[in-house]
Amino acid sequence: RDWTKATHLDAMIDLSGFQTVRARLLVLMAFVVIPIATMSLFLATTSYRSVTASIASAQTEAVSGYAVRARLWFRGSLRSLVSVVRSVQALEPANSACDAMLRNVLVGIDGFEAIRIVMGDGINCHATDRSELTPGVMDAIASEEVRRAATTIWSGPEIAQARYGATTIDGRLHLVVHAVNPSSDERSWRATVLIDPALLQQAFAIGATDGTTAVALMMEGGKVLVERGTSGQDWLPLRESFSPEPRRWQSQRPGDSSYVYGTQMVAEPNLYVLARFDNAASGAAYLQFLVLCVTPLLTLVVLFITYARVIQFDVVRWIRGIETAALAHKVHPEALAPVGPSMPQDIRLVAEAFNAMVEDANRREEALRLTLDANQFLMKELNHRVKNSLQVIQSHLALSRRQRDAGHRMHFVETEAMVQVLSVAYRLALIEGTMLPVAIKPFVEEIMGSLSTSLRRADQWTDVRVAADAGLVVDRVIPLGLGLVEAVIAALQADGARKVMAQIETLDDGQLELVVTTDGVLNPANPAPRIVMGLAGQLGALVADRAPGVVMHWIFRP
Repeated sequence: RDWTKATHLDAMIDLSGFQTVRARLLVLMAFVVIPIATMSLFLATTSYRSVTASIASAQTEAVSGYAVRARLWFRGSLRSLVSVVRSVQALEPANSACDAMLRNVLVGIDGFEAIRIVMGDGINCHATDRSELTPGVMDAIASEEVRRAATTIWSGPEIAQARYGATTIDGRLHLVVHAVNPSSDERSWRATVLIDPALLQQAFAIGATDGTTAVALMMEGGKVLVERGTSGQDWLPLRESFSPEPRRWQSQRPGDSSYVYGTQMVAEPNLYVLARFDNAASGAAYLQFLVLCVTPLLTLVVLFITYARVIQFDVVRWIRGIETAALAHKVHPEALAPVGPSMPQDIRLVAEAFNAMVEDANRREEALRLTLDANQFLMKELNHRVKNSLQVIQSHLALSRRQRDAGHRMHFVETEAMVQVLSVAYRLALIEGTMLPVAIKPFVEEIMGSLSTSLRRADQWTDVRVAADAGLVVDRVIPLGLGLVEAVIAALQADGARKVMAQIETLDDGQLELVVTTDGVLNPANPAPRIVMGLAGQLGALVADRAPGVVMHWIFRP
């Protein structure tokens, strides 16, 4: 079952590309750490975006709240002005009585500083408690308001065409509410009221604000009408960002902190709310984001480092001890893997098994070394005896050749040459005390030298050219030598033979080519075809067709 689980895990996570246990364990840990770290970063980023979106939404709602307060206040002022106009229309007083009525209105409504009503039927009313607010001034203000577009209705029925604004007279700021009933009959009217901004300030002063939030009712051109949370112009953005649509942006004054600003239209065409918020909440959200990112990452780093140290101390160092012992075993056969009391049990079993194998291998190696020494001694002894035996045979054949008449002497020469092939082959193969491949070049040159000395007549000469640098095992080099002897003897015995050449070259495909030629006329029975085919088969050579003057033509692989 454990093996099946391991197989399934390997199928899910391919660790075959990592060659060491330490690398595979660390990579496996990385497969665990990296997804957790990625998930932590994702959650931290999602939380940060959610918090910043909430902050932005709260700031936008705050700006919208002040805009709604201003609209409700202007709407209430408009209702009050329309109520006064309708009262005047209902009573139809004379101009003097109308002025008295308006003065009573100013006394009853705190904050109204001047009222001007012009009826379609000719009634003109005016009332104020300030001498500079004359009817002419009020008419000029009304004319100025009429030139601007009417304010869009926010909600409810249209009670009059209204325009809202502000004006400054003798250095004193006044809010302006101008209403028109554009009827074609005598019931048409227009009315203008100037209001002290302190009355609107009461609506802006509802609720608590911190010391860094500032809000104001602004007129296009950067003019502050009503403000809360600060005073002066220092808190305003460097550039006015007036827009009919709600807007939120960030700005910074030279030498000051960066702030977030928000605007929303109150009354067309030029009244809007401007609010400033500090970045304390955004900074806290960013700090929270950093903490949410760094804390799990640091935890995972500490976990990874601790895991790596534990792997190194409790696993890898013991495995490396076994590895070091295995590598050192090539130089120091007695090297053993370390075994300690703190060693994990499964790794200890491996180390002990390794040490047992090393000790057993050392015993086997010693036994093999002794056996090899004995075999080498026997091989040298065998080599010595073979060479002595072949030497005895050669000496016997040489003595027999001298005792025979000329008719039988050639048979002894041929037999002696064949025995010499065996002698040379085994001598070159056992030259270092072990059986090695026989180099073709010295082997062929020595055979040809011996044949030239023992067989050629005074008017004959032989030549050998070996351009191949290869070797053959004894079982193949002996047939090569015997075939060479058969071919050279046949070449020297050819009628009119004066020159005999043996040549071995390497072909383009790596095969070797043996060619023995003579300038005499060959006896068709020499060399014996069956003997040549038998030797070629033992060598694994291909017997090629003989051209004129060619005694033997073999092609074989080294």
